[in-house]
Amino acid sequence: MSLIPLVGRKSFSTRVLFAGLYLVLALGGFTMVYPFALMLATATTGNADWQSFRVFPRYWFDDTELLRKYVCDKAPLPSLAWEYRQDRWFTMQDVRAADLRAAAPSDPAARDAAAADWGAFLDTLPPAHRYLSFVHQGDREHSVLSLRPVFFRWLAERYTNDLEQANLRYRDTAANWIELGLPRAFAGGIELDPRAPRNRDWTAFVLTRPPTQTRVICLDEVAFMELRNRYGSAEGLNAEHGTAFQRLVDVSWNVLAGSEWGRRIQDNLLRTVWPLDQLRLRAAARPAFEAFAADRGVAFSTDPPADLQARAVWAQFVRTPECLLEFLEPVDPLQQWRTFLAGRYGRVDALNRAHGTSWATFDAVSVPAPAVDARAVAESRRSVRRTFLFGNFTIVFDYIFLHGRSLINTLILIALSIGSALTFNPMAAYVLSRFRLRHTHHILVFLLVTMAFPAEVGMIPGFLLIKSFPLGILAVGVAALLLYALVRLFVIRVRLPLALNALLALAVTAGAAWLLPPVIARALGRADLNVSLMNTFFALVLPGLASGYSIFLLKGFFDSLPPEIYEAAMLDGASEMRIFLRITMPLCKPVLAVIALGAFTGAYGQFMFAFLTCQDPRMWTLMVFLYQFQQMYSTPLIMAALVITSVPTLLVFLLCQNLILRGIVIPSYK
Repeated sequence: MSLIPLVGRKSFSTRVLFAGLYLVLALGGFTMVYPFALMLATATTGNADWQSFRVFPRYWFDDTELLRKYVCDKAPLPSLAWEYRQDRWFTMQDVRAADLRAAAPSDPAARDAAAADWGAFLDTLPPAHRYLSFVHQGDREHSVLSLRPVFFRWLAERYTNDLEQANLRYRDTAANWIELGLPRAFAGGIELDPRAPRNRDWTAFVLTRPPTQTRVICLDEVAFMELRNRYGSAEGLNAEHGTAFQRLVDVSWNVLAGSEWGRRIQDNLLRTVWPLDQLRLRAAARPAFEAFAADRGVAFSTDPPADLQARAVWAQFVRTPECLLEFLEPVDPLQQWRTFLAGRYGRVDALNRAHGTSWATFDAVSVPAPAVDARAVAESRRSVRRTFLFGNFTIVFDYIFLHGRSLINTLILIALSIGSALTFNPMAAYVLSRFRLRHTHHILVFLLVTMAFPAEVGMIPGFLLIKSFPLGILAVGVAALLLYALVRLFVIRVRLPLALNALLALAVTAGAAWLLPPVIARALGRADLNVSLMNTFFALVLPGLASGYSIFLLKGFFDSLPPEIYEAAMLDGASEMRIFLRITMPLCKPVLAVIALGAFTGAYGQFMFAFLTCQDPRMWTLMVFLYQFQQMYSTPLIMAALVITSVPTLLVFLLCQNLILRGIVIPSYK
């Protein structure tokens, strides 16, 4: 009988009621879909935009936002602030699309000219003066544009996928290509042995990258970063030294040379930060160097020596007080870039017409990063957008398939859990339903009581049981029971009442299991006969081998089956096992599907107990593995991992929804 009668359904009040019901259902559906949609959208974001929490990230349809994401993944934020002349870029949220749009030339021809000149200039630089973008971020701030995996793939091809050969050459013991890591030289720090195989390979890789992925380290850049670290802003610098700068980016290296405090900063930067390969000694340093290296047998040279020992002495001298600031001559790629442009265009107005800029002099020219970045995104916006959309999912897939056995372990656990749930629970329910035991009601109450406690309550006793499983006691008890059965069958054939026979069997089994294990353990020199099931599939499967809810549900379903079916089967001579397998089980497919789905969900989502009992990484399930993944990677990658892991459950529900509904509706109907 319907709750709303057919008569009067077209009345206004009834229609309003229907509209309200549909509205409530729609809102309920929205509250279920919206979180997943937000999680899916966040999985396609990166470090620049994940905190916006938009269902439709702007870069999906806005090319300027796409450029913003590209730029934010390119280099450390202080370097980007210097390249784009932005003092106030302290966080990713400070990088605005409008600033990027204003910094880059609007004319595509001007961007092409600037990018072409930049590429030609980079070809004139020594390999040691070229550095890469998209390599600064670690795992926690991982970028889908990162060149790290590209380098490892290039390295694998270089050594024909022979990791052992690379380990021998590098004197390393890496278990995979990623563990080889990147050389220190990529960060611009002092590298004492540029001839090492690892550094030579890195230099060769750098030369294969296009100009859009190549950058240089300039004096003005390191000066800006140092001032930013010390003073934070131009106001802090002015308050400290009584200056009147409007922006920190206006404080160039040459400006620092005009004050005592600025020269101190220059001295510290050249000795501790500036790349050694971009530093020279003037001829005036010869006497001081020869006095310093007199007992080391190293001759004076203006450039860093190639020999490792001589290079170490040269680097030590640079850091000593004997090496005055006047002795140091840094090689500044920015100054070389200005000289290159002056030689190519001759006049600054010709440069401005070609590059779409408004420089007053060649000495004011900066690196053309805005034009190069805008051209790179404009030329390949589809591939860049596709990389941002699917890059996080690719990283997660690679991590799952290439690290550990979590996926295989989870599949095995799912198969074992479903198999055990469809074996033990139906057998127990069949016995309770078919044989009408006197205490069936009490057994069902006991099974229902187990549902009254959360799983966490049984976690501690379950852990203790797995940690010290009484395998010896069970084995002795089973052996005693079999021995009793054999004696009753072949030796003592006196007929006894069933209750007395069962009581004797229980007494023999319990007595043997209680008395014999300590004796056997002492004979074997062990404290007991218990074994540990930690880090095994037994630890994951045994605690959920039987389910009180499943047995209760199956028992009710079995009770609803017509008894005439069983009577006909018995008249045809079918055994109980045959009746169970060929009649009962096929008729119960809907409810078995519900139980199988529950077993799948429990096994697939098992985390806490698996985390406690299987701490060996080789036995981690997918959820434990993803927990470890969350400790290492950023929020967008975590969201991508959650989306990927939720897809199997969603697919199972969609494909099995008819069976699930039948399993829910048919028992209640009958």
